[in-house]
Amino acid sequence: MKYFYYFILTMMSTSVFAQNLTKQDVLNTVGKVADNVIKNTTCLYYDRETGELIADLQKYGYNRNVVPQNGYNDWKYWNGVIHIGFNRLGEETGRDRYKNFARKNFEFFFKDYEYLKSVYDGKNHWGFPLAQAVKITELDDCGAMGASLIELYMIDKKPAYKTWIDAAAEHIMKKQLRLPEGILARLHPHRNTVWADDLYMSVPFLARMGVLTGKMEYFDEAVRQVVLFNKYLFDERVGLMWHCYYDDIKVNGGTFWGRCNGWMMMATADLLQLLPADHPRRAEVIVLLKRQILNIAQYQSQTGLWHQVLNKEDSYLETSCTAMFTYSVALAVNNGWIEPRYQTIAIKGWRGILTQITPAGAVTNICEGTGIGDDIKFYYDRPAPFNDIHGLGSIFLAGIEVSKLLKN
Repeated sequence: MKYFYYFILTMMSTSVFAQNLTKQDVLNTVGKVADNVIKNTTCLYYDRETGELIADLQKYGYNRNVVPQNGYNDWKYWNGVIHIGFNRLGEETGRDRYKNFARKNFEFFFKDYEYLKSVYDGKNHWGFPLAQAVKITELDDCGAMGASLIELYMIDKKPAYKTWIDAAAEHIMKKQLRLPEGILARLHPHRNTVWADDLYMSVPFLARMGVLTGKMEYFDEAVRQVVLFNKYLFDERVGLMWHCYYDDIKVNGGTFWGRCNGWMMMATADLLQLLPADHPRRAEVIVLLKRQILNIAQYQSQTGLWHQVLNKEDSYLETSCTAMFTYSVALAVNNGWIEPRYQTIAIKGWRGILTQITPAGAVTNICEGTGIGDDIKFYYDRPAPFNDIHGLGSIFLAGIEVSKLLKN
């Protein structure tokens, strides 16, 4: 009975799911969300004590109250996903405001980068602007943002960009904590914890480094991480990924959280887009992606959305993981990694996402940033703030790939 729900779904006619949904409809919706982001992106710093907006940070001078005015101008992994989403939207629509979004953000970052490095003292790390860029200590600091910076560097070869990219590559390849087998890990919440999220915080960057440098070692490392993360986190009983693996006690932890499963699926699909066609382990990666798609499909709700805890129907329906799964399935179909019949999963997922987008282009029911919890209640209780930034990039990516499905 494992795939019964999925069997019923795929036997239905694709036209039922796609009825009255066109490529342009989908792109218009994505554009509405993107335009809402652009409208609220100021490229200014802000003094939280005085309320003053700062156009020239170096003239104003850094103090502990100075931060980017809004989250769209920050240096966080979710900004990297948003940048990549804007890049794809710019390619698909040809509109300069989408093509140039990441460029403007990186220009905002780098104009003050050397100054901020000079005044950074390691204190108040989480409140310091660009702290994650100034001092790379975790995959969160460099993976997703680095991937989007590589995409810009391929167009605009500024030396400062390349210097930062090389530092990020050095960290991921040689400095990041690993278990003896080579899988990437963290020091928290316990030493040598493997986080499912980190597959996305590493693999998209590594794949783009492979394209940028032509060095096979980056592709090989990306493939190795995909295989190892599946080995450590996949649960055969339920067909889902655990949020983490605790090496100190040799058990999986967290639960079957939606977004961590989404991070892994997106990372795998992202790798396949860039992995050379003749890579000796390409077929192995495709098998792992197909396995995850087939298992995820059985947990999709009637609405098209997936739950915050994937195998718990009393947990809330969550938008960001739905977008991640929708994107990955649509990308797999569009590239022939999985049979066309499975497009119904993605189209239904997009229909679910549409119910979460407001007329102004804001998005609802995106789980906020989430660490690892040791009881399931932790995941049930995670807030979903209005228009939370963590899911916006994956909304762009999902819509673009679904629009290609409809075109095809």
